[in-house]
Amino acid sequence: MGMSLRNELEPLLTTLWQAADSACRGEQLSDPTNPAYAKWAEESLTALHEDLSSLVARFRGYYSLDGNDLDPVSGQFAGPSDLWESPMGLSVFCSVARAADRVDDVQKLIDIGHWAGGGADSYYHNFLSPFKQTAATHVACAREMAIGAKALSDAVERAKECVVWICKDVINRLGGGGHPGPLPGEEQGGFKEHAGLAAILADAVSFFRTVTMPEGKVVDAALALIGTGGGLIAESKTPSHELHIGVSPSPSARGLVVNTGVSLDRLNVNIAELDEKVARGLETDLGSSGPFGSAFARIRNPHLDPSAFRQLTFKQGDHSDKDAVVVDLVQLYYAGYHTLPQAAREYDSGRRICFGAHIDGAEHQFPRAAGKYNEALETFGGLLSAVRDELTESGEAIVAAARAYRDADEWEAERIRKLENEIPPPGSFTGADHYTPPSWLRL
Repeated sequence: MGMSLRNELEPLLTTLWQAADSACRGEQLSDPTNPAYAKWAEESLTALHEDLSSLVARFRGYYSLDGNDLDPVSGQFAGPSDLWESPMGLSVFCSVARAADRVDDVQKLIDIGHWAGGGADSYYHNFLSPFKQTAATHVACAREMAIGAKALSDAVERAKECVVWICKDVINRLGGGGHPGPLPGEEQGGFKEHAGLAAILADAVSFFRTVTMPEGKVVDAALALIGTGGGLIAESKTPSHELHIGVSPSPSARGLVVNTGVSLDRLNVNIAELDEKVARGLETDLGSSGPFGSAFARIRNPHLDPSAFRQLTFKQGDHSDKDAVVVDLVQLYYAGYHTLPQAAREYDSGRRICFGAHIDGAEHQFPRAAGKYNEALETFGGLLSAVRDELTESGEAIVAAARAYRDADEWEAERIRKLENEIPPPGSFTGADHYTPPSWLRL
């Protein structure tokens, strides 16, 4: 949790009022015994107090930022140490990567020839191969969500720091306190270009630069189409027009109070610019050129009906190359009963994170970005839900296929047992003379 703006600002607002009141009274250098002057001084002080009341109300309007603890949200989607090759974390990125590992274990049954035939071919082309592209797209979505959450989290904290800094700056100019120090985001002793709110998105992108994405010819095709950068990374490179928020000098206390309002106006402009940048990036991500709107974000027509895996031609005695072959039925059952349901649970974990990471409260200062973020969150949750269901169905389809193979094997076994009963026992030469073996048993 970041700073409590209310706790930081309330004592400063008291100091601001006292410093402005004292400075205004110090400006009254004419004869206080003059009734005309006394009336003018009283009117000036009343006008200052009215301006101060409005200014204090404006400062307090930023307290809505205190209700947003977005710091932990980013890490729920991806962390800077997350790796596709060794997904050890609890983020959505790692959940999708672990699910992909489990699905890859099922594919190995086909790759090494432990499962072959029409059913295996159908499963590979309709589900296994498309899933790789979909998983690659989903980790790209997770990284974009993490960048967006971090950008909004850091922006909220930077905005609070700026509000406090502006208050300290005007107090200093009123003679009521020391120098406020460097602007939030600036380096001590020098100016860092675009150091304020403008740097937030670029910093968030840089924070996740080490997150490794999947590699390989299949997934590269998916990432090439959606772009490994994403909308937020592209927006982080656009030029900024950030305004300076320091309070402009004035010879009067009331002038400084008015100029402080102008500084808050500039801060609002800077907030609005970042708000628009994050919103545009997420809007791109949600479009057809981004990961959320990509055709790869869904598995098109996976054909997981168990009937697709019952192409067992050897029941009719046709032992052609297209016959279904299972070297180890236990492995196939395990894939359907355990491996694929585990992958589905990983996707469900990601889905639950999405539906628990809704942003509330930031809409006041970041209406566009918060709205688009929540839209992307809902879309991503829906994508994960759909693939979770398809992983579950794929497991059920594999179990159905394994049962079909088992039944076929039992049919074959029973056929062989009947043939064995017909074959004359060893040493029975008379029986052998009257026995005609089937064509597939003849030498």
